[in-house]
Amino acid sequence: MRNCLATKILSIVMMLLTPAAMLMAETGNTVVYASGNVTLNGTEIAHSATVTPGAKIETAGATATTVSQDGSKVTVNPYSAIRYGTEVVSVDRGTAAISTTDGMSAKAAQITVAPKDKTATYEIARMDNNVVITSHTGALMITEAGTTTELEAGATSSRTSESTPAPAPAPAPQAAPIFPGSQLTGNQVFAIAAVVAGASVACGLWCGKAAAGVPPGGFGNQLSVSSHQGRSTNRIVRVATSAVAAPILTGVANTARDGAAARGSQQHRNIRAAR
Repeated sequence: MRNCLATKILSIVMMLLTPAAMLMAETGNTVVYASGNVTLNGTEIAHSATVTPGAKIETAGATATTVSQDGSKVTVNPYSAIRYGTEVVSVDRGTAAISTTDGMSAKAAQITVAPKDKTATYEIARMDNNVVITSHTGALMITEAGTTTELEAGATSSRTSESTPAPAPAPAPQAAPIFPGSQLTGNQVFAIAAVVAGASVACGLWCGKAAAGVPPGGFGNQLSVSSHQGRSTNRIVRVATSAVAAPILTGVANTARDGAAARGSQQHRNIRAAR
């Protein structure tokens, strides 16, 4: 009988102590209470969820309120995104309102905001290229580029956020000149050679066709026609040759001149050093 009574008393004590133990286990955790479309690390929240440091909270057309058991409360406005830390809230997009009694700070882009004393109520908004800080109660310390300024209670400060410049497009690869000092690439030399070869073949066919139509003994003007064709062929070859040879010779001469100038400069420095 006594054992049965003792068992009942122990059961009652355990029932009373279990909720208290669970409540103590929750101490120090951060809970997000959602209303509407709110996601935690990409997963939609039905009503509430526990937030761990580094978690990302995003809102659509709704408001999510994050309550910390250690004395800070963060309200995330609609169409906003934050990353929650143990001591700092990073605003990636939109607006977050912070009410803290333990000095929780906030960050947006390169700007960090912290209460001058531990107790403060303020908002920090990041929209486009601007960061707007508003202090409702308590002074704030704003740090940017290694410089810290004070924002009085009830004041607002707007600053420009740093944007990452787009990388410059890589220059298109250029074919290296086939001859030193010249600007002609292998493709250009090949094209010029193809034109010369084509002109020579066409002229050869033309001359052969004309010669095939000459009767034995020839015509009186056939020699003049063949001579004219020969001059035309020579003219084409000379023009193409000069187009190829001139840049090559110019490039070689420039290379030789630059080399001679460099050697002369080095000799001059050696003479001055010897003196």
